[in-house]
Amino acid sequence: MVALRERKKDQTRDALARAAFDLFQTKGYEATTVAEIARAANVSRRTFFRYYATKDALLLVNDSERLEQFKAALERRAIGETAFAAVRRACLASAEQLMQDRDRVIARAQIIESSPSLSKQERQQDMEWEQAISDALLASVHEPSDLGRRRARQIAGALWGAMRATMADWYSDGGRRDLVWLTREALSLFEGALTLEIEPGRAPRAQA
Repeated sequence: MVALRERKKDQTRDALARAAFDLFQTKGYEATTVAEIARAANVSRRTFFRYYATKDALLLVNDSERLEQFKAALERRAIGETAFAAVRRACLASAEQLMQDRDRVIARAQIIESSPSLSKQERQQDMEWEQAISDALLASVHEPSDLGRRRARQIAGALWGAMRATMADWYSDGGRRDLVWLTREALSLFEGALTLEIEPGRAPRAQA
């Protein structure tokens, strides 16, 4: 019975997401109401709010989940793996994940781009991705200095800027090219630059 209830919940959640995507693409995000989404999914407005706190969550919740997976990948740093190598590995894994759901990801990007409110929220989320990279670059530094923190933020901003530019190119091309290859190409720009030390002269923190 528990498995059946969970399966029905998943089906309702998916039905709401599919209905919302169809409406967003035909009517536009701003013109679509929660009541219309619920009606298209054959559920009540009250049921909608049991699954999604807001209309925005239909498009942004997956990005939040992907960010948590990205952070987890950064934390799984192997002994001897450099900070940049960990960031590179996590970025490539994220690109591969996007490729697996290409059509939906492209459609989602188009919907977000058409909505000023969603675009603003996405830019705010970008800061969280940058912070995750900055934290990863500092993970092996014991008590980082102001200089180290600045360097980490600057490099993280440049890295994530390259990722955003790469994804924008991929979106505009309809996802026809290999995003993993494009990501690898973008990250190669930083391999030489990131031989610099975040904290010159300081011994790295010992890894467990």
